[in-house]
Amino acid sequence: MNGRRKKRDYKTITAVVAIATILWFMVKMSKVYEYTYEIPLQVVNSNPGNCLKYPVPQKVKVVFSGKGENLFRLQFSELTYQVDLSDVKKQMVLRLVDHPEYVQLPAGANVQVKSILRPQEVVFELEACRKKTVPVTPRYEVTPDLGFILVGVQAKPDTVQVTGGHSYVDTLKTVTTTLVKREKASLPFTETVAVQGNPTYWAVYNPPSVELFFDIQRIVEREIKGVNVKVINVPRNLEVVPLPSFVTLYIKGGEKILAEAQPEDFEVIIDFRRDYKGSGVKIPASIKTDLNLLYAESRPLTFELVVKPKGKK
Repeated sequence: MNGRRKKRDYKTITAVVAIATILWFMVKMSKVYEYTYEIPLQVVNSNPGNCLKYPVPQKVKVVFSGKGENLFRLQFSELTYQVDLSDVKKQMVLRLVDHPEYVQLPAGANVQVKSILRPQEVVFELEACRKKTVPVTPRYEVTPDLGFILVGVQAKPDTVQVTGGHSYVDTLKTVTTTLVKREKASLPFTETVAVQGNPTYWAVYNPPSVELFFDIQRIVEREIKGVNVKVINVPRNLEVVPLPSFVTLYIKGGEKILAEAQPEDFEVIIDFRRDYKGSGVKIPASIKTDLNLLYAESRPLTFELVVKPKGKK
Protein backbone atom coordinates (compact mmCIF):
# COMPACT_ATOMS: atom_id res chain seq x y z
CA MET A 1 0.00 0.00 0.00
CA ASN A 2 2.82 2.42 0.87
CA GLY A 3 4.48 1.63 -2.47
CA ARG A 4 1.32 2.42 -4.42
CA ARG A 5 0.80 5.63 -2.47
CA LYS A 6 4.40 6.77 -3.16
CA LYS A 7 4.00 5.99 -6.86
CA ARG A 8 0.73 7.97 -6.98
CA ASP A 9 2.34 10.92 -5.14
CA TYR A 10 5.27 10.88 -7.58
CA LYS A 11 2.89 11.08 -10.56
CA THR A 12 1.02 13.96 -8.95
CA ILE A 13 4.22 15.92 -8.30
CA THR A 14 5.43 15.30 -11.87
CA ALA A 15 2.13 16.53 -13.30
CA VAL A 16 2.19 19.67 -11.12
CA VAL A 17 5.79 20.47 -12.16
CA ALA A 18 4.95 19.94 -15.84
CA ILE A 19 1.89 22.24 -15.64
CA ALA A 20 3.89 24.88 -13.79
CA THR A 21 6.64 24.71 -16.41
CA ILE A 22 4.14 25.11 -19.24
CA LEU A 23 2.50 28.08 -17.54
CA TRP A 24 5.90 29.69 -16.91
CA PHE A 25 6.90 29.12 -20.53
CA MET A 26 3.63 30.64 -21.82
CA VAL A 27 4.08 33.71 -19.65
CA LYS A 28 7.66 34.15 -20.85
CA MET A 29 6.67 33.69 -24.48
CA SER A 30 4.01 36.41 -24.19
CA LYS A 31 6.48 39.09 -23.06
CA VAL A 32 8.37 41.38 -25.45
CA TYR A 33 12.10 40.75 -25.85
CA GLU A 34 15.04 41.74 -28.02
CA TYR A 35 17.12 39.05 -29.65
CA THR A 36 20.13 39.15 -31.99
CA TYR A 37 20.45 36.89 -35.02
CA GLU A 38 23.13 36.57 -37.68
CA ILE A 39 21.40 36.29 -41.05
CA PRO A 40 22.82 35.78 -44.57
CA LEU A 41 23.63 38.79 -46.74
CA GLN A 42 21.99 38.02 -50.08
CA VAL A 43 23.04 39.88 -53.23
CA VAL A 44 20.48 40.11 -56.03
CA ASN A 45 21.80 40.98 -59.48
CA SER A 46 19.57 40.58 -62.54
CA ASN A 47 22.30 41.91 -64.86
CA PRO A 48 24.35 38.84 -65.94
CA GLY A 49 26.98 41.06 -67.58
CA ASN A 50 28.23 42.34 -64.21
CA CYS A 51 29.78 40.48 -61.27
CA LEU A 52 31.08 41.44 -57.90
CA LYS A 53 34.79 42.18 -58.05
CA TYR A 54 35.57 41.62 -54.38
CA PRO A 55 33.90 39.44 -51.72
CA VAL A 56 31.41 41.02 -49.32
CA PRO A 57 30.47 39.89 -45.79
CA GLN A 58 28.37 36.74 -45.72
CA LYS A 59 26.45 37.58 -42.54
CA VAL A 60 24.63 40.56 -41.07
CA LYS A 61 24.03 40.85 -37.32
CA VAL A 62 20.47 42.09 -36.70
CA VAL A 63 18.59 42.90 -33.49
CA PHE A 64 14.92 41.88 -33.57
CA SER A 65 12.17 42.93 -31.16
CA GLY A 66 8.93 41.06 -30.47
CA LYS A 67 7.12 38.60 -28.28
CA GLY A 68 9.08 35.60 -27.15
CA GLU A 69 6.94 33.16 -29.12
CA ASN A 70 7.48 35.12 -32.34
CA LEU A 71 11.22 35.49 -31.78
CA PHE A 72 11.39 31.76 -31.10
CA ARG A 73 9.76 31.03 -34.48
CA LEU A 74 12.45 33.10 -36.25
CA GLN A 75 14.93 30.32 -35.52
CA PHE A 76 13.06 28.14 -38.01
CA SER A 77 12.55 30.84 -40.66
CA GLU A 78 14.66 31.78 -43.68
CA LEU A 79 15.86 35.32 -42.98
CA THR A 80 18.07 37.36 -45.32
CA TYR A 81 19.40 40.87 -45.65
CA GLN A 82 18.76 41.43 -49.36
CA VAL A 83 20.67 43.94 -51.46
CA ASP A 84 19.63 44.53 -55.09
CA LEU A 85 22.55 45.49 -57.36
CA SER A 86 20.69 45.12 -60.66
CA ASP A 87 20.90 48.83 -61.47
CA VAL A 88 24.44 49.37 -60.16
CA LYS A 89 27.06 49.95 -62.88
CA LYS A 90 30.37 50.08 -61.02
CA GLN A 91 30.12 50.77 -57.30
CA MET A 92 27.64 51.25 -54.50
CA VAL A 93 28.41 52.18 -50.89
CA LEU A 94 25.59 51.00 -48.66
CA ARG A 95 25.07 51.91 -45.01
CA LEU A 96 23.26 48.82 -43.81
CA VAL A 97 22.28 50.51 -40.54
CA ASP A 98 20.14 52.98 -42.51
CA HIS A 99 18.14 50.26 -44.28
CA PRO A 100 16.51 47.85 -41.82
CA GLU A 101 13.77 47.40 -44.45
CA TYR A 102 16.20 45.23 -46.48
CA VAL A 103 15.72 42.45 -43.93
CA GLN A 104 13.40 39.91 -45.54
CA LEU A 105 10.94 38.55 -42.95
CA PRO A 106 8.51 35.66 -43.45
CA ALA A 107 4.81 36.52 -43.72
CA GLY A 108 3.17 36.89 -40.32
CA ALA A 109 6.46 37.09 -38.42
CA ASN A 110 5.11 39.80 -36.06
CA VAL A 111 8.58 41.03 -35.13
CA GLN A 112 10.37 44.30 -35.79
CA VAL A 113 13.94 44.98 -36.91
CA LYS A 114 15.26 47.22 -34.15
CA SER A 115 18.80 47.78 -35.43
CA ILE A 116 21.65 46.52 -37.60
CA LEU A 117 24.76 45.91 -35.50
CA ARG A 118 27.35 44.95 -38.12
CA PRO A 119 28.60 45.45 -40.68
CA GLN A 120 27.47 49.02 -40.67
CA GLU A 121 28.72 49.80 -44.17
CA VAL A 122 29.62 47.66 -47.20
CA VAL A 123 31.21 48.65 -50.51
CA PHE A 124 29.84 46.71 -53.49
CA GLU A 125 32.17 46.99 -56.49
CA LEU A 126 31.11 45.54 -59.85
CA GLU A 127 32.89 44.86 -63.13
CA ALA A 128 32.36 42.91 -66.37
CA CYS A 129 31.70 39.23 -65.73
CA ARG A 130 33.74 36.41 -67.27
CA LYS A 131 33.58 32.60 -67.40
CA LYS A 132 36.63 30.41 -67.86
CA THR A 133 37.47 26.71 -67.53
CA VAL A 134 40.82 26.10 -65.85
CA PRO A 135 42.72 23.02 -64.59
CA VAL A 136 42.76 21.98 -60.94
CA THR A 137 46.11 21.78 -59.13
CA PRO A 138 45.91 19.47 -56.08
CA ARG A 139 47.60 20.54 -52.84
CA TYR A 140 48.77 17.68 -50.67
CA GLU A 141 51.35 16.48 -48.16
CA VAL A 142 51.11 12.70 -48.40
CA THR A 143 53.93 10.52 -47.05
CA PRO A 144 53.85 6.86 -48.15
CA ASP A 145 54.69 4.16 -45.63
CA LEU A 146 58.03 2.34 -45.84
CA GLY A 147 58.10 0.18 -48.97
CA PHE A 148 55.38 2.16 -50.77
CA ILE A 149 55.33 5.00 -53.29
CA LEU A 150 52.84 7.68 -54.34
CA VAL A 151 52.80 7.20 -58.10
CA GLY A 152 50.19 9.81 -58.97
CA VAL A 153 47.39 12.16 -57.90
CA GLN A 154 44.34 12.53 -60.11
CA ALA A 155 41.57 15.14 -59.74
CA LYS A 156 38.03 14.27 -60.85
CA PRO A 157 36.97 16.42 -62.55
CA ASP A 158 40.37 17.87 -63.45
CA THR A 159 38.92 21.23 -64.55
CA VAL A 160 36.39 23.68 -63.08
CA GLN A 161 34.46 26.61 -64.51
CA VAL A 162 35.20 29.91 -62.79
CA THR A 163 32.75 32.82 -62.96
CA GLY A 164 33.88 36.22 -61.71
CA GLY A 165 35.12 39.68 -62.57
CA HIS A 166 37.38 40.05 -65.60
CA SER A 167 40.36 41.39 -63.62
CA TYR A 168 40.55 38.02 -61.83
CA VAL A 169 39.24 35.48 -64.35
CA ASP A 170 41.18 36.80 -67.37
CA THR A 171 44.51 36.20 -65.61
CA LEU A 172 43.54 32.85 -64.05
CA LYS A 173 45.57 29.82 -65.20
CA THR A 174 44.71 27.26 -62.51
CA VAL A 175 42.90 26.83 -59.21
CA THR A 176 44.11 24.83 -56.23
CA THR A 177 42.39 22.63 -53.67
CA THR A 178 42.40 22.62 -49.90
CA LEU A 179 45.41 20.82 -48.47
CA VAL A 180 45.25 17.03 -48.00
CA LYS A 181 47.56 15.62 -45.31
CA ARG A 182 48.27 11.97 -44.60
CA GLU A 183 51.23 10.04 -43.19
CA LYS A 184 52.31 6.42 -43.63
CA ALA A 185 49.87 5.78 -46.46
CA SER A 186 49.97 2.17 -47.69
CA LEU A 187 46.71 1.97 -49.66
CA PRO A 188 45.16 4.06 -52.45
CA PHE A 189 42.59 6.55 -51.13
CA THR A 190 40.20 9.27 -52.30
CA GLU A 191 39.48 12.63 -50.65
CA THR A 192 36.73 15.12 -51.53
CA VAL A 193 38.20 18.61 -51.22
CA ALA A 194 37.00 22.14 -51.84
CA VAL A 195 38.28 24.22 -54.75
CA GLN A 196 40.18 27.31 -53.69
CA GLY A 197 40.88 30.42 -55.69
CA ASN A 198 42.27 33.81 -54.78
CA PRO A 199 40.43 34.96 -51.62
CA THR A 200 41.00 38.57 -52.61
CA TYR A 201 38.48 38.29 -55.46
CA TRP A 202 34.86 37.18 -55.62
CA ALA A 203 34.21 34.14 -57.81
CA VAL A 204 31.96 31.11 -58.18
CA TYR A 205 33.55 27.73 -58.83
CA ASN A 206 31.59 24.98 -60.59
CA PRO A 207 31.86 22.38 -59.24
CA PRO A 208 32.84 23.79 -55.82
CA SER A 209 34.68 20.58 -54.87
CA VAL A 210 36.55 17.73 -56.58
CA GLU A 211 37.67 14.21 -55.72
CA LEU A 212 41.41 13.58 -55.44
CA PHE A 213 42.60 10.01 -56.00
CA PHE A 214 45.98 9.19 -54.46
CA ASP A 215 47.54 6.14 -56.11
CA ILE A 216 49.68 4.43 -53.46
CA GLN A 217 51.52 1.32 -54.67
CA ARG A 218 53.98 -1.16 -53.21
CA ILE A 219 57.56 -0.70 -54.41
CA VAL A 220 58.86 -3.56 -56.58
CA GLU A 221 61.78 -4.18 -58.97
CA ARG A 222 61.78 -5.50 -62.53
CA GLU A 223 63.93 -5.97 -65.62
CA ILE A 224 62.78 -4.77 -69.04
CA LYS A 225 64.64 -6.49 -71.89
CA GLY A 226 65.06 -5.48 -75.50
CA VAL A 227 65.02 -1.71 -75.20
CA ASN A 228 66.38 -0.01 -78.31
CA VAL A 229 69.39 2.34 -77.99
CA LYS A 230 69.01 5.52 -80.05
CA VAL A 231 71.80 7.91 -81.07
CA ILE A 232 70.76 11.53 -81.68
CA ASN A 233 72.48 14.63 -83.11
CA VAL A 234 74.51 12.59 -85.60
CA PRO A 235 76.08 14.57 -88.49
CA ARG A 236 74.43 13.85 -91.85
CA ASN A 237 77.62 12.45 -93.35
CA LEU A 238 78.13 9.85 -90.61
CA GLU A 239 76.56 6.54 -89.74
CA VAL A 240 76.71 5.59 -86.04
CA VAL A 241 75.93 2.22 -84.52
CA PRO A 242 75.83 1.80 -80.71
CA LEU A 243 77.24 -1.33 -79.12
CA PRO A 244 75.09 -2.93 -77.85
CA SER A 245 72.07 -1.72 -79.82
CA PHE A 246 69.56 -3.21 -77.38
CA VAL A 247 69.82 -3.23 -73.58
CA THR A 248 68.13 -4.47 -70.45
CA LEU A 249 66.76 -1.88 -68.04
CA TYR A 250 66.63 -2.40 -64.30
CA ILE A 251 63.68 -0.35 -62.94
CA LYS A 252 62.14 0.25 -59.54
CA GLY A 253 58.71 1.70 -58.74
CA GLY A 254 55.03 1.00 -58.11
CA GLU A 255 53.92 -2.60 -58.67
CA LYS A 256 51.03 -1.77 -61.01
CA ILE A 257 53.16 0.55 -63.15
CA LEU A 258 55.96 -1.98 -63.46
CA ALA A 259 53.54 -4.81 -64.24
CA GLU A 260 52.25 -2.90 -67.28
CA ALA A 261 55.60 -1.44 -68.42
CA GLN A 262 56.75 -2.37 -71.95
CA PRO A 263 60.04 -1.73 -73.82
CA GLU A 264 58.21 0.84 -75.94
CA ASP A 265 57.67 2.96 -72.79
CA PHE A 266 61.40 3.75 -72.62
CA GLU A 267 64.03 5.52 -74.68
CA VAL A 268 67.75 4.95 -74.14
CA ILE A 269 69.40 7.94 -75.80
CA ILE A 270 73.03 8.81 -76.58
CA ASP A 271 73.80 12.39 -77.64
CA PHE A 272 76.58 12.04 -80.24
CA ARG A 273 77.39 15.73 -80.55
CA ARG A 274 77.65 16.22 -76.80
CA ASP A 275 79.20 12.96 -75.56
CA TYR A 276 81.28 11.35 -78.32
CA LYS A 277 84.99 11.53 -77.45
CA GLY A 278 86.50 9.31 -80.11
CA SER A 279 86.78 5.71 -81.17
CA GLY A 280 86.97 3.19 -78.35
CA VAL A 281 85.80 5.60 -75.65
CA LYS A 282 82.66 4.32 -73.94
CA ILE A 283 79.98 6.88 -73.11
CA PRO A 284 76.82 6.82 -70.94
CA ALA A 285 73.23 7.05 -72.14
CA SER A 286 70.18 8.77 -70.69
CA ILE A 287 66.89 6.98 -70.02
CA LYS A 288 63.63 8.77 -70.82
CA THR A 289 60.15 7.60 -69.87
CA ASP A 290 56.75 9.06 -68.95
CA LEU A 291 56.31 6.44 -66.22
CA ASN A 292 56.61 7.57 -62.62
CA LEU A 293 59.58 5.49 -61.39
CA LEU A 294 61.89 5.61 -58.41
CA TYR A 295 64.91 4.37 -60.33
CA ALA A 296 65.97 3.25 -63.80
CA GLU A 297 69.36 1.97 -64.92
CA SER A 298 70.62 0.47 -68.18
CA ARG A 299 72.74 -2.65 -68.35
CA PRO A 300 75.40 -2.02 -69.56
CA LEU A 301 75.83 1.49 -68.20
CA THR A 302 78.13 2.70 -71.01
CA PHE A 303 78.32 2.14 -74.76
CA GLU A 304 80.85 2.12 -77.55
CA LEU A 305 79.99 3.84 -80.80
CA VAL A 306 81.01 2.50 -84.21
CA VAL A 307 81.38 5.56 -86.46
CA LYS A 308 81.89 5.50 -90.24
CA PRO A 309 81.15 7.74 -93.19
CA LYS A 310 77.65 7.26 -94.54
CA GLY A 311 77.48 4.90 -97.49
CA LYS A 312 80.90 3.39 -96.85
CA LYS A 313 80.96 -0.38 -96.37
